Amino acid sequence: MSADWSRTRLLRRRWYDWSVINGSTGMTHYLLGIDVGTLGVRAGLFDTQGQLFASSSAPFALLTPHEHHAVYRMDDIWNATGRAVRTTLAAVACARENLRGIAFDATSSLYIEAVGGAPLDGVADVLCWMDHRGEQEAKEIDRTGDRYLDYVGGSVSPEMHLPKLLWLKRQRPAVWERIVAVRDLCDELARRATDVARNSICGLCCKLPYLPADPEPWRRELLSRLGISDLLERGQLNDPPASVGTLHGLVSHSAAEFLGVRAGVPVAVSLIDAEAGALGVVGRGFQDRMNQTIAIVGGTSTCYMSWAADERRVRGVWGPFKDAVFSGYWMHEAGQSFSGAALDAVLATHPSSPGQPCARLHLDTATEILHQLQTEGPAFAARRHVVPDWIGNRAPHGNGSARALLTGISEETSRRAFLEHYYAVARGLILQSRHIIEHLSAHGYTIDRASLAGGHLKNPLLVTLYRDALGVDVVVPTTAEPVLLGAAMVAALAGGVYGNLFEALDMMASDQTVLARDDDWARAHDVAYRIYRNLFATRNEIEAEAEAWLENTSVTT
Repeated sequence: MSADWSRTRLLRRRWYDWSVINGSTGMTHYLLGIDVGTLGVRAGLFDTQGQLFASSSAPFALLTPHEHHAVYRMDDIWNATGRAVRTTLAAVACARENLRGIAFDATSSLYIEAVGGAPLDGVADVLCWMDHRGEQEAKEIDRTGDRYLDYVGGSVSPEMHLPKLLWLKRQRPAVWERIVAVRDLCDELARRATDVARNSICGLCCKLPYLPADPEPWRRELLSRLGISDLLERGQLNDPPASVGTLHGLVSHSAAEFLGVRAGVPVAVSLIDAEAGALGVVGRGFQDRMNQTIAIVGGTSTCYMSWAADERRVRGVWGPFKDAVFSGYWMHEAGQSFSGAALDAVLATHPSSPGQPCARLHLDTATEILHQLQTEGPAFAARRHVVPDWIGNRAPHGNGSARALLTGISEETSRRAFLEHYYAVARGLILQSRHIIEHLSAHGYTIDRASLAGGHLKNPLLVTLYRDALGVDVVVPTTAEPVLLGAAMVAALAGGVYGNLFEALDMMASDQTVLARDDDWARAHDVAYRIYRNLFATRNEIEAEAEAWLENTSVTT
């Protein structure tokens, strides 16, 4: 490993010297950010000041072979990556010749390398982040009381890697014996681009029992207690991880041909997609106002990212994760597992839906609801309220088995019923976002500003609700691709353009716009928020009583 690392550093130096000698430093230098989401890949080409020159996307399939199982085929993801990158680079003259660095971000999905065929049902080899097969295993980890729980908000989510791997070892022992490596999805993408296997600290500390501040970061005692002590050796996880933005490796000749880039371009140690989105949206001067700012990256799910210079433990919120993005800083990540997907579900399942979810129907529905709100005001859907936890509550409750609670449901056979339901779900998502912000601010933060990124910006109803119901100032970036911009900032470090992420952020961040809150609607949403909080507490009481009853029934049986 050390010889390969030295060779990689030497080749990187030679690549940089070549660019200077040939005068290319006087030309526009480009950075390539590649974002692998839940259903597709996007690639974006930026200059070193953060201006977007071209972008493209390509889809891939999400497979659900069983209930609570969600998987991919890595080759599908990689092929989509190639299509998106090649199309993006083809749109800009000389982009290939003047590409300075590449960085990947990806959902916190897990690639599993195995001999003798695909290890997962559906001829798949990637566990999707939303796979919930490990719900019982997550509860078992919680019962250990291990100090690891202090760094995941008090309870392990089934969306983290360890519960899924524990399920795989116990339920598919023959498959487990065939495993030769496990990698966070962003690390596998970088490996395919460079032929270098290296783990990012971002994926390890956020999704596995790895505590960077400890003298021995891996919680080996916990792994042994769970009967999965062979994970580190089998998964090739023993080597120390690398910091985000440092050099992962150089583009190999085979990957260069596949992606349409030059061999030898630096590839950064990469990061999870939510963290990339946070980088792309928090704005210039973030280091000075870190404690007052939260980044919200809303898409299929929603992530809430905040950082602090000191260690803070917040129950119901993942973290604190030391060094996960900014070296020396602690990160908290709260979340909603089913946000944009919840609105998709309304379109897909409501009896009066106009059709299956697509961008046009979301826009049409949002526009029609906004018209109704202008006409009727807060009376519209006044009796409908939602606690939006369809596949568990990530934050602030931290209960993966919790489920949604809805009020005001009727026969649901009219167009109005559909519109009211869509609105109530959308409002419930933003009110829970407000709940998360208040929860963080009760534990050391003083959040008064939310920087918004992601697909939610394309839904005018959601944007309006964020503006009026969140309870803090909402700012939006002027760039069309903040997640890709965040990845490009990381690429700038590997390419030697900037010395650290704070510098890259200050130099490349886009301008921001503060959304002006409507005070009348803000007061109306204050009422809805009080109702939501009452329903949230009631739902939790119901869940606790049901859980106790189930445990007693199990003991009796």
